[in-house]
Amino acid sequence: MISPNASLSARQAWLFMGLSAALGLGIAAVMAWHGLWLVLPFTGLELAALGAAVYVSVRRNADREVLVITPHVLRVEYGRVGSGATAVVELTRGLTRVLLEPGAHRHDATRLVLSCAGQRVRIAACLTDEERAGLAARLKQLLTPAWCPAPAAADLGSAHGLSFGDR
Repeated sequence: MISPNASLSARQAWLFMGLSAALGLGIAAVMAWHGLWLVLPFTGLELAALGAAVYVSVRRNADREVLVITPHVLRVEYGRVGSGATAVVELTRGLTRVLLEPGAHRHDATRLVLSCAGQRVRIAACLTDEERAGLAARLKQLLTPAWCPAPAAADLGSAHGLSFGDR
């Protein structure tokens, strides 16, 4: 399962928004009381922008990508917590290649792409470059074709009782 790093829960994010609004409006009210009333509309704009950013952040924290690897198929399920998979892509496991592509510009993020028979599926956009590189290496291990020697079971984590999402 691939998901964003949600450092704040939805409740904590809205608590942050409420405290920021109270502080900003309190300062704006004091400034307006002293005759600087033009601070109020700009404070409102600032709080509206902050509220929109918090809303988008909280909404994106619910996005999930689930990779299901079976002996013959790699299934990628896209969805949101609470609403299940909204899109599913199935790729032939033995033909699927894992590509870690550089960004278009020097400081752009890398892209992790699964490619199979002309179909390209981008995954893990919410991860950092280092996390994407680690996931690419792990997927290359898990998608080893049958004609190549498979990694030892201990390398795959099965000997330790860890699922793919726990590593």
